[in-house]
Amino acid sequence: MKLSGDNEGIEVLKKFKDVKPEYLKFLIKSAQTNFDRKAEFKDEQGNKFLLKYDPLKKEFTVEKA
Repeated sequence: MKLSGDNEGIEVLKKFKDVKPEYLKFLIKSAQTNFDRKAEFKDEQGNKFLLKYDPLKKEFTVEKA
């Protein structure tokens, strides 16, 4: 799985991997299956990020929402 984009958002996802692994799995599956190929998530301060999935490249991109 390739992940690129906003460094802050990527760090939040890394924290989810350690603290909330089930939520991280949910975000990944949501991004892969939603019609718009996006899943929104927040950090502890309430900053919003988007996890976008490109099915042709099989890559994820993180952006600030």
